[in-house]
Formats: sequence, C-alpha cells, structure tokens
Amino acid sequence: MNINLNSPIGGTGYGVAGINLYKNLATNHNVALFPIGNPNLEYEEDVNIVQRGLSNQELFDYNAPSIKIWHQFDLASRVGKGKYFAYPFFELTLFNDKEIHHLNFPDELIVSSRWAKEIVTTNNIRQPIHIVPLGVDREIFNHKLFTSNIIEDKYIFITVGKWEIRKSHDVIIELFNKAFEPSDNVELWMITHNPFLPPEIEKEWHNLVQNSKMRQHIKIFPRIKTQKELANIISYAHCGLYISRSEGWNLDMLETMALNKPIITTNYSAHTEFCNSQNAFLVDITDLEDANDGLWFKGFGQWAKIGDSQKDQIINYMKYVYSNNIKQNPGGVETSEQFSWKNSADKLLRCITA
Repeated sequence: MNINLNSPIGGTGYGVAGINLYKNLATNHNVALFPIGNPNLEYEEDVNIVQRGLSNQELFDYNAPSIKIWHQFDLASRVGKGKYFAYPFFELTLFNDKEIHHLNFPDELIVSSRWAKEIVTTNNIRQPIHIVPLGVDREIFNHKLFTSNIIEDKYIFITVGKWEIRKSHDVIIELFNKAFEPSDNVELWMITHNPFLPPEIEKEWHNLVQNSKMRQHIKIFPRIKTQKELANIISYAHCGLYISRSEGWNLDMLETMALNKPIITTNYSAHTEFCNSQNAFLVDITDLEDANDGLWFKGFGQWAKIGDSQKDQIINYMKYVYSNNIKQNPGGVETSEQFSWKNSADKLLRCITA
C-alpha cells in the first residue's frame, strides 16, 4: 500500500510518535515521508529506513492516503490529493476559531484517546473521528534490560517532561517538600529540561528547588539526548510522579510503566486511555479550572484543578510507596505490552483503509 506521511521525525513528542509510526508502517508498506522540520535521528540504524522514505518523495503517489501528525492549529497543508487524515494532540477542553477551522479541513481526524474524541465532538467538529493510541518501544523501555540497576539505600521518585505549569512541576516540588523530611532516604529526580523557556522563567523553576527544605534531595538533570539514555536513568528510579493537569498522551509515563515502575498520576485527560487502578495510583479530579500559566496558556480552555484534596491524596500516595518500599508495577508492564508501536500502526492502517 502507498502512504504519504507528513510528520516531525524524532526529538519531540510529535517526533517520537512520527518516527515510530513511520518505521512500523514502512516495514510492509511504501511510505513517502515528508518530514516537518529537520529529521532528528538518535540511532544510526534508523538512517537507511528514513532515507528510503525521503527518496519516495520523488515519485510519491499523489492519490494515496495522506497522514499528517501535527498541531490542531496548522492542518491546512497536505501531501497529494488522496484522503487526508490529520492526527493532532492537544490538552485543553476548547478550541479557538482557528483550530476549529483547521480541524474541519481534513477528511477525517485521528486522536489518541476517548477523552480526546469527546473534546473534539463537544467542540462541534464535523469530521469522522478515529482513536489510535500511541505506543512504547519495548526494545528500549523494557525492565528486563536493567535488572542490575538497583539502588537499595534510598527511594527515588522521578518525573519526566519539560518544565511546565501544565505538568504540575510546581505541585510536585511543593508536595515532595511536605511529604518528607531531610532525614528521609528519599530523592526526587527531575528530567525537566525545556529548550523553549526564556532563561528568566527557567531560573524561577530552579529557585523553587533551591527554596525547598528538600533541595539536597532533588536532582535536576540536563537535557537527555536519546531514548536509551532516558530509559537507563528511569531504570534507577522507583516511582514515577506524573501529576499533570492535562496531557495529549504522555509518552514518558507509559515508558516509565514499561520499566516496571509504580506511577502516581491524575485521573484525567488522554493518559486515562492507558492508566487505571491496576497500574497506577490515581488522583481523583473533581473540578476543572481555566488553563493559565502566563506563558503558553492564557485562560482559554480548561484543565484539571489540583486542589487541597488532590494534594492530600498525592502526599498520602507518596508516603505509602516510600514507607512500603513499592518498587514494581506488573500491571504497568502488562499495559505497556498492549500499547506497542506496532499495534498503533496497525490501528492507523485500519483507519485509513476503512
């Protein structure tokens, strides 16, 4: 089958989705690859298969189905004249006029979760909507590869995702400070580098850590260059903290599950597609609030409200996993086996051939 794929390749969440879906589609199909931006390949073994997709641009089948993996506000351009499928990720409950206009342009839409489909539907988008969950690369994020990476003398919480109010790093630092004392054998590892932040905003985040009584127990990592490096670091930790106000998917959380780590997370937004009471400690979300971080979100649309009851629940979960030395998540491993990139690509194929 001929397919035209328009997507970032590597480097970002969109790029990770793009490269993994492309590689699985290209295994059995002729995919013409039209990257958004410059491809960012982490591994030498990906060069040949990506080059093949780039070469397919020259005589691409302009009647083939076209898939664009990109933001909901930039869907006007497409490849060829075959049926056009757009696959965006988004975090808020409302779309503005521009986003609605762009979402109504593709022939059909693909989203990652039932939550996302509900958001699209309630915003009166008229196009047919399919659900294709994303996946995890278990050749990289596989706990069996890291059995020797064991730290016994301390308990390590970890959070992965660029510095953002949306990802509640402010709440994570606050509650780590409240849940524990400097005498506790506990650490918080933060893989939170954000290349899009102005230096003064990044300094504010670092100041939150420096002003914490637990500052000697908090480690901020520099930019992680590869998925293999990320998997290795997560493998040393014991519990993932993903107290997000909203997510378009959350690849990092699923990858942490695949490494057999217990998870504490909010029971809201796209990651509810793979998070449940069998594989995560779920924080009850009872209210939404206007999404405002003073930078990217300006109060249009809503996300989860992390109030006092949610904070108390998070603290109790943190104390529980620490006191009981909870370090494994067999339910999370089982979930990660179901959400493979091959399964994602297979579901995507069924959508475009229906």
